[in-house]
Amino acid sequence: MTRLEELLAGEIEKGSFPGGVALVGGVEGVTDLAAAGFAVRDPEEIAVSVDTLYDLASLTKPLVCGALVAAALPALDLKSSPARYLPEWKATRYDGITLESLLTHTSGLPAWYPLYARGEGAAAYRRTLGSIEPEAKPGERVIYSDLNFLLFGDLLELHLSAPLDTAFAKLVGQPAGSAAAFLPGRSPRVAATERGDVTERRMTAEMGLSYPRFRDGVVWGEVHDGNAFRRGGVAGNAGLFASARDVWSLARPWLDPARAEMTRDRTGELSEARGLAWQGGRGAGSAAASMPASAFGHTGFTGTSLWIDSEAGRIAVLLTNRIHPQARPIDFNGVRKRFHEAVWS
Repeated sequence: MTRLEELLAGEIEKGSFPGGVALVGGVEGVTDLAAAGFAVRDPEEIAVSVDTLYDLASLTKPLVCGALVAAALPALDLKSSPARYLPEWKATRYDGITLESLLTHTSGLPAWYPLYARGEGAAAYRRTLGSIEPEAKPGERVIYSDLNFLLFGDLLELHLSAPLDTAFAKLVGQPAGSAAAFLPGRSPRVAATERGDVTERRMTAEMGLSYPRFRDGVVWGEVHDGNAFRRGGVAGNAGLFASARDVWSLARPWLDPARAEMTRDRTGELSEARGLAWQGGRGAGSAAASMPASAFGHTGFTGTSLWIDSEAGRIAVLLTNRIHPQARPIDFNGVRKRFHEAVWS
């Protein structure tokens, strides 16, 4: 067995996830690739392959929104307010935030909110976002929040005059040679996630809210994230599906030193390092201690991870469906860290 095969097999035996794909590569190509376990355990058993498509969850943030920012600069003014694109935003308590504060999670928006509980779709989401009580003043704290990128995805659509999935395919996916896409549909090639909206149903109830249309069956071929799902499956915070090779293809342009300005630490006085749509190693629970300070990456709730070391020209991808058929109470950042320690040792 290769090093990556041993790592996957060990984590599957521990019950960390039912199956996964691990990849290590660089600008020239993929150097190590392994797959093990099951992509689906319920309602049937389907083995993982190196071509299995995973719900990337929050990897959508840098791979879609971050990449579209790179494509749109300098025409996109990151110091401007969302009100530049959304005039109604001037009347909200978030009028003082900037596009950059959304990308660095310093806007003050709370970590999560079931927007669909107060109306579904992009327009309803924006109205709700503007009315939510902030948890901090802009720039005061890093509060990692899906809400930042739900809004930012809308702003990109307005700036680019195109749906997010269309803009991504044309400006990012196709030039990178990646088949990553939204809305894959249910098929044996797609890894399943949670059985029903169990996690979000619980979180919504804990907030004293209700919603009558939570999913009950296994989520398979559609995005797990509830806000993204009820926005049509295409959103700035989640919704992208891809194989490990697809992720490597999308990550490769980020090895270019010209993109260092986007990935540098812009929150040096705060609790964790954040670049534009990316997380740095400082304060990141999934980063390996042996990574250089310039390394950057992101994780996804479904069990995904991507870290990039531009100094060494190294890309590490770990794709799992750790919440299938149900979420397990384990330290998954510990799983990611063990993978990264093995890659960077």
